[in-house]
Amino acid sequence: MPASGINRVGPCAAVLLLLVLGACSRPDAMLAASTPVPPSAAITARAEMLVPPDAALAGIYDRSCRSCHAYVDSGAPLAGHGAEWDRRLAQGLDVLVEHTRSGLGAMPAMGMCLDCDDADFEDLIRFMATTNGNAGEAE
Repeated sequence: MPASGINRVGPCAAVLLLLVLGACSRPDAMLAASTPVPPSAAITARAEMLVPPDAALAGIYDRSCRSCHAYVDSGAPLAGHGAEWDRRLAQGLDVLVEHTRSGLGAMPAMGMCLDCDDADFEDLIRFMATTNGNAGEAE
């Protein structure tokens, strides 16, 4: 009898895949009071190309954040989509760091970056919320 797909990749790999895929959906319950702002085609295209200018931060972003925050189909707020990040930043940066640390909705605890500290999370949030350090440029 042929092995099933689960048996070929192993149960651990299947669970890991489900966790990674689930990590990309958006936790809208916290933002239900405000209206989502769909990204424009330009924001969507730019999100796929944005990379933090700092090499160390770029490495963290590529391995921990990009898979959800650079692609519109993930449901996560896109890097450079200022209007969506403004909705979140209204809660305060310290709240967003806590959400990243503990996980929120489908975003896993530590945002898939187990070696990050709060300063890393703050820098990554600021990067994703703005481009070139200016929120107005993100739109």
